Amino acid sequence: MFTYAEFQLQGYVGKITTLTKCLKISIAATERWNDRETGEVKEKTRWNTVTLWERSGAFDWIKSNLVTGDLVHVRGDIEETTYEKDGHTVYTTDLRVDRISVIPSGKGK
Repeated sequence: MFTYAEFQLQGYVGKITTLTKCLKISIAATERWNDRETGEVKEKTRWNTVTLWERSGAFDWIKSNLVTGDLVHVRGDIEETTYEKDGHTVYTTDLRVDRISVIPSGKGK
């Protein structure tokens, strides 16, 4: 049986950080709902940082063209790693991008 850990995320680009061989891209996804008691519209924005590696076919285009505010859809795999820092084990979860699409949002630039 084939097993995997995959994520899918659609949201607006926040900060883009260029590192040596990858891009770290913050993406905001906002959930909206109506409060059952008051009927008031509530919202919660979740920020996720994804990693796009240089070996990706889209890397050069994304590096040159992606800007804050773009609507994107990303898919990829989830990797958990550990390392030692100051005598303590640090646990990290990395969202590695396999596919990224910039979605036309009609906002114009």
